[in-house]
Amino acid sequence: MSNSLKEITLIFSENPIARAYLYLLIKKKLFSNKFNYLNNKIIFNKFFLKLRYYSTFKKTLGYLKSKEILILIKEIEEYFNLEKDFLIDMYTFENIYKLKNIEFAKHQDINNELNIEYFKSLKEKNFLNTSNRIFKSILDTNKNFYHIHPGYMYKVRGADGTLNSIKYYDNVGATFFLMDNKIDNGKIIERFERNFKKIYFPDSLKLKTHDLYNIWFSFFDPAIRVFLLNKMLSDDISLVDYKNINLSKEENNYYKFINKSELRDLFINKIFFD
Repeated sequence: MSNSLKEITLIFSENPIARAYLYLLIKKKLFSNKFNYLNNKIIFNKFFLKLRYYSTFKKTLGYLKSKEILILIKEIEEYFNLEKDFLIDMYTFENIYKLKNIEFAKHQDINNELNIEYFKSLKEKNFLNTSNRIFKSILDTNKNFYHIHPGYMYKVRGADGTLNSIKYYDNVGATFFLMDNKIDNGKIIERFERNFKKIYFPDSLKLKTHDLYNIWFSFFDPAIRVFLLNKMLSDDISLVDYKNINLSKEENNYYKFINKSELRDLFINKIFFD
């Protein structure tokens, strides 16, 4: 069984992260990669797929009609050396049909008993997670589940990874790791961090905090994850090439979601300028 990242199976759950990874595989012409849709086969009916797509991305698709947000998207793409319009085109509905090897999980809950038996039966060994669920009993299937965390582990673990990185360290980062039974705690294969510079976003002051938060997780968060994934695919990183890290010399912090009052201050004073 190959341990090449280029042959990893994508666990697809409709969200910005999944859309970003899927589109990167398409751009890399890795059409033979499998992706495992986290639901049963009946949902793959085009009507139900579109229904889920539009219910998930209703706000995001609305943001794409804003000239100011399109300027922000361009800034983020340049920040992470992504192709022009990558963060727009990744939201094209039909992308989901471009990978040829589609399989279907038995339940949308990754830890459901039906999924445990299903994953045990698969010959594939390595899976890249895109869901926001905490993996528990599914980890007992003798499969390898990988994740890209939007923070420099183990220094920044937990929720709001990019935002807490900026809040406490004035930088951003991401980590590709093998998941275990603790949150953001597994063996690390690749990671990076860089200083954060404020991003030009005209009229950011006019937007409500929840919109700033949704915009951030529609575009910046998937961008930092796909930046690391793209680099690893280009370097053909092995999935068993774990970093030898001296844990006694590592910071190890677990952060919670940032509260709403702090969020606004963070966005206006440390993240965006107009």
